[in-house]
Amino acid sequence: MIESFDRNELILEGLAYTVMGMAVVFMILIIIMLVIKAMALFSVEKKPEPEVQAVPEPQAAPAPAAPEDKQDDSELIAVITAAIAAAIGKNASGFVVRSYKKVSDGAWNKAGRREVLENRL
Repeated sequence: MIESFDRNELILEGLAYTVMGMAVVFMILIIIMLVIKAMALFSVEKKPEPEVQAVPEPQAAPAPAAPEDKQDDSELIAVITAAIAAAIGKNASGFVVRSYKKVSDGAWNKAGRREVLENRL
């Protein structure tokens, strides 16, 4: 009977120390949090006010460079025509690419990946 009383007393004493230790740890954490919040309040830097400058008069915008765009489009159409001709195995003079449109769904990317995977296996 004496041994069980000592065990129960030791368990209760251990629980008391555990609770007291946890309370001390949480109190210290709360103190650290309050110190950090106080430092944040006192260390607010004042931003210098931006200087007001006179607004310059607007200038006319330069005209868009149309010849460069047409040259880029003609090169792109030539590349597309050559790729189609190589793919179907015919001479490029037999057809004309009149228009083109970008595809945003990535179908070509998926097809390329599929082709690479099929060639590896």
